[in-house]
Amino acid sequence: MKKSKKTSHHTCNARKNRISGSQESGQSKKSAPSMSKAAHRTEASATALLHAAGSRHRRLSSRKGKRNARSLRSTKLYNQGYNRGYEDGVRQGQNSFGLVFEGVSIIIPTYNKRDYVLQCVASIEKHTPAPYEIIVVDNASRDGTAEALLRQGGMVRVAALEKNRGFAGGVNVGLMMAKGRHIVVLNNDTLVTPGWLDNMMACLNSDPQIGVVGPVTNYIGGDQQIEVPYHDVKEMWTFAASQNRPDTGKHRLTDRLVGFCWLFSRELFERVGYLDEGYTVGNFEDDDWIVRVRMLGYRLAVAGDAFIHHYGSVSMKELGEQQFNTVNQGNEQFYSEKWGDPHTLIAETSRLIQSEHADSQSRSWRNVPLANEKGDKHHLAAGFDLEKETSVSCLRRSGDFYPEEALLVDLKGDVYTLKGRKRRKLNIPVPRGISPVLVAKPDLLGIPAGEPINASGDIRSWPFEPAHAQPDINSDAGKVAAEGSIVAASNALEVWYQISEGKRRRFVSGYAVERWGVSSRHVQQIPVELLHAIPEGLPIIAPPQLLTQDL
Repeated sequence: MKKSKKTSHHTCNARKNRISGSQESGQSKKSAPSMSKAAHRTEASATALLHAAGSRHRRLSSRKGKRNARSLRSTKLYNQGYNRGYEDGVRQGQNSFGLVFEGVSIIIPTYNKRDYVLQCVASIEKHTPAPYEIIVVDNASRDGTAEALLRQGGMVRVAALEKNRGFAGGVNVGLMMAKGRHIVVLNNDTLVTPGWLDNMMACLNSDPQIGVVGPVTNYIGGDQQIEVPYHDVKEMWTFAASQNRPDTGKHRLTDRLVGFCWLFSRELFERVGYLDEGYTVGNFEDDDWIVRVRMLGYRLAVAGDAFIHHYGSVSMKELGEQQFNTVNQGNEQFYSEKWGDPHTLIAETSRLIQSEHADSQSRSWRNVPLANEKGDKHHLAAGFDLEKETSVSCLRRSGDFYPEEALLVDLKGDVYTLKGRKRRKLNIPVPRGISPVLVAKPDLLGIPAGEPINASGDIRSWPFEPAHAQPDINSDAGKVAAEGSIVAASNALEVWYQISEGKRRRFVSGYAVERWGVSSRHVQQIPVELLHAIPEGLPIIAPPQLLTQDL
């Protein structure tokens, strides 16, 4: 019994051990699958993250690709639109080139005076009701002038030059851009006032021989300056309102107009041409241009009922006293070398024009339209203004003062010769040894067109030497010297003439001789009595220097 109990005890213990081992084994078996699942979950999570990251990357790449594609399409469309707009603008510019609007182009050259020019523009916009455009030519200012004007917009057109071309160069760019029937050249340091333009226009239109009109002001040289009661700009407006009441009794002729404010017609500009850019910075280029205006037969007038305020030479004062004096003296010397005695020259030219006009007028009666067949000069056909016709016929063009047979070239390279007061284009190479003289397009277009030259035999090398001259036995002058030749009296070798259409035409200065490429080897000496026996013709002047492109 005891043995059986012991056996039973061992049996129970073994069973317990088996059960315990079985439980441990079961726990062990349970923990192994648990670890495997955790690892699987970790691996799955990592894979999911990788898949998610890849998916996001693909979505981001797709969106980026779409954005790039849209950007490329937008850039392409922008470039296409820009090119079309540019081409349309070029076509419109070409189509509108030369078109004129019935208004006034107001040209304002400026340099480093932003506040002054903004005030000037504001005064124009406030006190100028007539149709107009404002053209500001900025001479490479460093104070933000061009940017300020471009932001302002409105009726202002801005030409921002890359370098300072001075007053003459700035005005010339504005003249080239101008589209108005009339033109105003205006200093940047001025304030225009109510009625200024209307009253100046009335003065200009009062006489067809008046070519340029200027206002009166508080600060300027010459007889355009008047006494003013005000000491502050705020007080100026009351005075201007009184001064500018329309009054033709205040209109008067003058011999000089300063270039701080000019009004003239497009027709006059096309006859006179651009300002001479041989003058540095400023001063005397306005006097030079006015001499040319008067030589063509025009008169000058001051509209005393048009007052504008002038602060006074703000750009020139910025040079400093020493540099200002240097510039002024250099320009004065150039002016004297070019014109000599301009007052005597203008008077002599006026006499010659009047004499030629009197001769042509006596012949022109045959062509005057009459109201009856009896030829009664007091009964002209309706609508025929004899006074206006005769006044206009007195006027000349710059080309009338250029030498016969000279070769001219424009900035595009087209070459012409002057023959019989006509421009004939050369369709052949320029003869060797000849340098054509540069002139502006308006000067050329003002000369009537003749037949082009297509053969070298149709052109002579000018200026030619006396040995190559061929006398013209059909004219008294031609028996003395050939047509187109350069002559001088044997007792006055410093004064040179050209024989042209049977007349002797004097070169106004040594500078004019030099500009046309004439030298002493071209001069033929003749007895003084033979020279003076030849009728006197219009003088020969130098063309203006042009340093600005596209004129």
